Amino acid sequence: MSKKLKMFFSFMMITALCFGFADIYFPLETLDLERLHIFLFNLCSGGTIILLFSENKGRLSIRTGSFLVLSLLYALSAFLELYPVTILLSLALAGIVESIRVESFSFFPRNFFSLTETVSAKFHQASLLCLSIGLVFSSLVIINNEYLHLVQMEKLVLNTFFLGFSFPLSLITLSVIFSMIRQNGDSVVGILSMACFWVINLGVITFFIFILLERFYPQLAVTLTLFAAVVTVLILYGRLGQRLQQKQFLSSGIGFLLITAVSGIAYILLQMAPGYDSEQSKWLLRLHTYASLYGWNLCGLAVICRYQDFPISLHSGVVISIHWLTALVLAPLGTFFPVAAILAVAGYLFIVLTLFFSRDGRGAS
Repeated sequence: MSKKLKMFFSFMMITALCFGFADIYFPLETLDLERLHIFLFNLCSGGTIILLFSENKGRLSIRTGSFLVLSLLYALSAFLELYPVTILLSLALAGIVESIRVESFSFFPRNFFSLTETVSAKFHQASLLCLSIGLVFSSLVIINNEYLHLVQMEKLVLNTFFLGFSFPLSLITLSVIFSMIRQNGDSVVGILSMACFWVINLGVITFFIFILLERFYPQLAVTLTLFAAVVTVLILYGRLGQRLQQKQFLSSGIGFLLITAVSGIAYILLQMAPGYDSEQSKWLLRLHTYASLYGWNLCGLAVICRYQDFPISLHSGVVISIHWLTALVLAPLGTFFPVAAILAVAGYLFIVLTLFFSRDGRGAS
């Protein structure tokens, strides 16, 4: 990936975090700044990086370049609530993703059911498929909520579906993780890896349905199951993952994912408590969001962007420590204290620039 492209993605990710705080301290009466926070990181940056990784060209092709431009327009139109434009752009974006997915794999995801295909490839195709489906479903929600009003559900809102754009990033990171797990001819490892693939994918889909239906006990059961799957991934990766520098960052990412699962379980339990007040769980929800987006997802995207560069010249322990401090302490506190928000942006700026621009193994930045 070129230096200019890394600089562009760095700028978008840092801007995304700034918008995450902007909605708190500079709220607009009619527009939702949090949408830009979600889109710039998950869709514009993350979605384009997934396509870049899938094409494996190291540069923007016509399709990935078109996706980047259209995703920025999509973010702007959704932010400004220009929904007819958003719908058309979402279909165009889904078409680009599908063209790359079909070219890389197949139209019908038959590798999901193959006993010979690697789990890494399964997660990779699932990431692309999830991205295109998420774009289509978001446009269907817009059509329902703004024009047809056929389905009336409290949780059937755009921001709920827009948050779903983070799931493709999780899947592509899991693809990279499983590509580094040595099978050693052990059928047990293969079975556990396959089980993780199905539990994570079906679990998230089921969890999303229960969110829409506002069923708390099923949400809790699914979350506990997903937690067990993530722990299994951590054990497999810890014991069988290749001893490479990027393993430290991806293991740290799985740690963030576990924090996300635990905070999610705690949030569900709070919702089930008598006299629940959403203000009481505001900090917990922010912790959950930052651990997911700027912890787990950032680890995966950074490794993918520097995929050909490892080992890179940096002190991994220091960067990981500052990353945890920023994502789990400073950023959530930034939702209450402006000084903490400034420190969180500064810490995140250090992390992104260090991960993206540290010298690679060949001595080039």
